[in-house]
Amino acid sequence: MSTMNRSGLPVSRWLPTVSLVLLAAGPAAAQQPTLAGTIIDSLTGRALDGARVELRRDTAVIASAVSDARGSFSLEAPAGSYRLVVARLDYRPHIVDPLRLPPDGTSLTIVLSRRAFMFNPILVTASRAAEEKALDAPASVSVINTQEVEERPALTPVDYAYATTGMQVATTGLTQHEMVARGFGNAASGALLVLSDQRYAQVPSLRINVYNFIPVTDQDVDRIEIVRGPGSALYGPNSADGVFHIISRAPFDYTGTAITVSGGQRELLHAQLRHASAFGERFAFKVSGQYMRGRDWPYDDPAETVQRDSTIERVSGDVRLDWRPSANASVTASVGVNQALSSVELTPLGAAQARDWRSSYAQAKVRLGRFSGQAFVNVSDAGGTQLLRSGDDIVDRSQLWVAQLQHGALVGSRVNLTYGIDLQRTVPRTDGTVTGRNEYDDAIDEAGAYVHAEADLSRVARLVVALRGDYHSRLKDPILSPRAALVLRPALDQSLRITYNRAFSTPTTNQLFLDIVGGALPTPVPTFIRLVGVPKTGFTFRRDCDGGLCMRSPYTPPDLGGGQAYLPLDVTLLWPTVVQIAALRGIDLSPIPPPTASDVGTVLGQLNLGTGSFDPVTGASDLPPLKAPIHNSIELGYRGVLWDRLSVGLDVYRGWRTDFVGSEQVETPSAFFDEDDLRSYLIDVGVPAASADSLAGEIASIPAATVTPQEARDPWDILITYRNFGNVGYWGGDIELGAVVTPWLALRGTYSWVSKDQFEAVDAAGRPDTIPLNASANRAAFSIVARHDGIGLNAEVRGRWVDAFPVSSGVYVGTVDAYTVLDALAGYRLPFARRVTVTLSALNLLDSNHVEFVGAPPIGRLVMGSVRAEF
Repeated sequence: MSTMNRSGLPVSRWLPTVSLVLLAAGPAAAQQPTLAGTIIDSLTGRALDGARVELRRDTAVIASAVSDARGSFSLEAPAGSYRLVVARLDYRPHIVDPLRLPPDGTSLTIVLSRRAFMFNPILVTASRAAEEKALDAPASVSVINTQEVEERPALTPVDYAYATTGMQVATTGLTQHEMVARGFGNAASGALLVLSDQRYAQVPSLRINVYNFIPVTDQDVDRIEIVRGPGSALYGPNSADGVFHIISRAPFDYTGTAITVSGGQRELLHAQLRHASAFGERFAFKVSGQYMRGRDWPYDDPAETVQRDSTIERVSGDVRLDWRPSANASVTASVGVNQALSSVELTPLGAAQARDWRSSYAQAKVRLGRFSGQAFVNVSDAGGTQLLRSGDDIVDRSQLWVAQLQHGALVGSRVNLTYGIDLQRTVPRTDGTVTGRNEYDDAIDEAGAYVHAEADLSRVARLVVALRGDYHSRLKDPILSPRAALVLRPALDQSLRITYNRAFSTPTTNQLFLDIVGGALPTPVPTFIRLVGVPKTGFTFRRDCDGGLCMRSPYTPPDLGGGQAYLPLDVTLLWPTVVQIAALRGIDLSPIPPPTASDVGTVLGQLNLGTGSFDPVTGASDLPPLKAPIHNSIELGYRGVLWDRLSVGLDVYRGWRTDFVGSEQVETPSAFFDEDDLRSYLIDVGVPAASADSLAGEIASIPAATVTPQEARDPWDILITYRNFGNVGYWGGDIELGAVVTPWLALRGTYSWVSKDQFEAVDAAGRPDTIPLNASANRAAFSIVARHDGIGLNAEVRGRWVDAFPVSSGVYVGTVDAYTVLDALAGYRLPFARRVTVTLSALNLLDSNHVEFVGAPPIGRLVMGSVRAEF
């Protein structure tokens, strides 16, 4: 029976209607007031994304939100009184206590001020994956952050790294540098893997780092991440000494226009422009460019036959377009070009005068969740560049093509995987000026695959392991690069790690394919000195000529087979040609009976590139095919922040390098008449003593033949090439201390040490050699930084001391004396135009003339003024 209400209607008939009304009214009745707003930077007014907004009561978080790309946020909470906390990395927390949230909600604009000093920055390079804090990184890392970049006008990105832990920067000109991490430098070094927005930034086939060829302006640099130590497990070949990663500003995050004009000593003029705009929430673009001109410090190299031009001039630009179709997807396309109109760059063959050397690139990247991929091409055109010692042109129109894919997945709740593949093809194009007859057989294909895993073992322990395999088309075997690290976080701001890394460097294009003539000896028939790469088969010397080494000579008589014939190591077989050459000079040797090996011996000498003379040797050693040098490293590191005012970093490492590729050296001995034997023989057959002495001296001074390998294309040329050496072991350490003395003043000091600055090694043939570090084994740096946002003032004094060290890099052999350099900088943001900054900087403030690398000019003071305006 139905229940009736007072109106006489059954309850069963109106109850559903009331329920629907109540359900509809429920959300309106329960709706809470909204707190909405925008978060901006105190200095630039730029919208800040990624800021966390929390409403708290006591220790409980009642509601929270994160600001989006426009700096906007919105959250709901019951009306009442709260503690508002807004936090973002690199910025001081913003707290409002109490904050009254009225029943009808409210909106506000929150202005965040940057932290003057930061101890635990975010980076992505150490694990080639998601962002992580420096304290969590499984490697020794440094970050040059946005604020440091903005405060210091720079001619190249290297200018920011002078005082960075573990880095040695050797200035070789106004904009030229050689930079290494933990030693093992070189003229035209490529030991450090340099990236620009994940793109390899080296000159393609030469594989050298020329930092003033990178088309990036300092206005467009967001930060620079530096990873010290081997990195091949993630980045593949040629990252055995670390990674230097330049990360530019995304156009979505940094919109507007910035113009910087700098000028100073050495006739310096440097103008830069950057503009970025966003079109709604989906599209954004940026364009940047620069022009720089100056006069380099003078240098006189007596071996140079071409007059060097001390003008340094370059122009560069790049364009980037970003598309963000959704919150977790993006597509980026960019192109850039740098034109080195004039510059002098060190090479192992001497200085090169760069003329109109163009470096350009095109890059496309895509990201969808944890999937990412990119493809890019780097193109080099050396223009009218030439070597200043020989006058030879350098033709380089090489290309590097790269494709990379990466993905990640969470396995269970604790294991995070990142995996990917890299493909690249290097195409040298030198018109025969560098790779000579190898011009059409010098392309290199490489492929690598890697997997990187991180697992939380406990609340304080994290295990990181990685493995990578690489294929190189010119190496016999694939190469494996493992990595393992245990990271402990005993406290919130403390980390301790122990890591093992194995990395490798592939032989360079020169080491594999070089084929150029470096000079000639003034002999009756010119004996050329040829620089060659090591072929796939290596070089082997025949030892079947009367049971010993074989020689070849341009003086071999036709009846013995001519210049291509292999002869026993006996120069007396060439006596008929000696008689003919003497006759052309008016000397008649025909009455003298031809000597035999029992009368006159044969001696071997090897050309000394430093002295130009021949050093005695006893034989020749085969050269095996080149192997990839391997670098193993075990490292113990600590990093901590104490009392939010003191930072401590300590790294101790043990490194082993095997199959180290030595510098260029002569590998083919020359055969000579034994002067004493020849003099005695001539006297014995009736030649007057004075004449015998003169004839023997002249004949014995001529390289009569060359002991050349079977693979040599030129039968009697003297060959200069490369070979692997054995094991090189060393210890090293880096110390970094930082302290915030007051909210506006900070101090920092670093010291780096390597146990040796040169190493005794033995090559594959058992021959000893000395391998220099080509960098200082002891160096220290300090900086004093003051920042006061309230008055818009920043200042810095930094200094560095570098101990003396030996250098042997191609033609550059000598010692760099110890030096100390002091730099200073002061910047002021105008009070009536807060987006205009005036900066005065001085490199080598005390004008202490010093040389930082053999073959480089003495470096003096450089004072530079700069005005930066943002719109």
